[in-house]
Amino acid sequence: MLTDFLASEGTLHQFSCPYTPEQNSVVERKHQHLLNVARSLLFQSNVPIVFWGDCILTVTYIINRIPSPVLNNCSPYRILYNIAPDYSNFKIFGSLCYATTQKHERHKFSPKAEPTIFIGYLTGVKGYKLYGLESGKKYYL
Repeated sequence: MLTDFLASEGTLHQFSCPYTPEQNSVVERKHQHLLNVARSLLFQSNVPIVFWGDCILTVTYIINRIPSPVLNNCSPYRILYNIAPDYSNFKIFGSLCYATTQKHERHKFSPKAEPTIFIGYLTGVKGYKLYGLESGKKYYL
């Protein structure tokens, strides 16, 4: 079990009382920070609320890569991996972009690209998540 593993590693695993978020002050502050930034991002982008999960993941991606005064102006990414994060792949959440349609999915007179909106980053892969405005399909490019 998790508790046994944590104990073997020297970690004391404690639970908070139900309905007392104030007992998890650090976690609650980070949770509130994520939600505040995600709410701003969602409202500014005019993206439908159904993309709230993608918005939270995007906010987490961004926050982990920007410098923090708490970490002596280093980013969590830099501290974890000991390399500076790459900001060149940052995109604007909800922005219009075009996804190339695959050759096997189109015929001679089909459009070669579909209008999409940027809804996030892929984990572990250098790519983006896009949502097709016409097809309603999610693209992972």
